[in-house]
Amino acid sequence: MTEHETNLRDLAAMFAMAALLINEGQGGPIAVTAFELADQFMLARNPTPEDGIAAIKPKRRKPNEQE
Repeated sequence: MTEHETNLRDLAAMFAMAALLINEGQGGPIAVTAFELADQFMLARNPTPEDGIAAIKPKRRKPNEQE
């Protein structure tokens, strides 16, 4: 996980924690639940293909390249 993704996960957890506090923290320890929600957010943000293999795009050749 990159630093950007870690920061985004922490931010999502912070907002989830605020929502849990407003709703009286139902569902267990607030911090743990907040990070579980943040992990779900990260998965929804970057879904992986069902077969686990990403598509490979063919390399585009520039018009002036010789074959």
